Amino acid sequence: MRVLLSIMMLLIMTASLRAETPQQRWIGDVPVMPGMEIETDLGFAFDSPDGRIVVIYASGEMASQDLASYYDMALPPLGWESASDLVWTREGEQLMISSAKASTTPLWKIAIMPR
Repeated sequence: MRVLLSIMMLLIMTASLRAETPQQRWIGDVPVMPGMEIETDLGFAFDSPDGRIVVIYASGEMASQDLASYYDMALPPLGWESASDLVWTREGEQLMISSAKASTTPLWKIAIMPR
């Protein structure tokens, strides 16, 4: 029975690791709002001498007010402080969310950059 449970746990962990996209690893400690879907073909991440630079895109038809409400609630427990509408800061970083458009798909750009 123990062996069966161990195998099941290993399969579950492997599946969840496989489901994680590179973009999810890039932002790691920043949640993605429910209803948003990360666009895996877009975005980039790299380390600069001043800190990490991460840009990901997520699709979802939601109002910027809904995004602000969600992230104003979700980010402070992670150490982020609201700086202005859809902009938060933490230590030496700044997180910004802005709207973008590709074709007819509404996109949201989530960017983390050094301050």
